[in-house]
Amino acid sequence: MALEIEKIYSKKLPDAYINYLKDKMPYDEIDFNGKCWFMLEKEELLETCEMLQVGTAANYERLKLSVKILRDCGSVDTTSNVGKIDLERVAQGFVIGRDNGDDLYLDASDNFSVWIFYHDGGDVLRIADSFQEFIENEEK
Repeated sequence: MALEIEKIYSKKLPDAYINYLKDKMPYDEIDFNGKCWFMLEKEELLETCEMLQVGTAANYERLKLSVKILRDCGSVDTTSNVGKIDLERVAQGFVIGRDNGDDLYLDASDNFSVWIFYHDGGDVLRIADSFQEFIENEEK
C-alpha cells in the first residue's frame, strides 16, 4: 500500500512515515503540543473527501480544497512561524492526520517537515523537521 500511495502522490515519502503506516494500529492518535492528532490509515489516505461548493479530493490532498477557499478570498500566501508561505506550497502538502478540522501534513518542499494547517484562519505552523522527530516528541 505504501508504494501505491507514493506512486499516486508521485514523490517518495519518508521511510519513518512509511514504516509508521505499515505498523499503525487502527485509529491511532498522536498527542503532540496539546493536540490529539487522529492519524489517517493507509486506506483513508486515498478515500475521497468533499467540501461543499469547493470540490472533492483524496484525503491526503485535501489541502488543495482548503487553499482554493483562501484563493477565492484573494489570498496568495499565508502566515507561519517561519515567515510567509505561498499557498501553492501549502496545497502540495501531504495530509497525514486531523484534529478538530485542522490538518497535519508533510511538506515535500521542506524535506517532508511536519506542519499544521489551521482551518479557521488558513495559517500554518511548522512543528517538526521530520516525521521521525514528530513521533519521537509525542507526549506520552
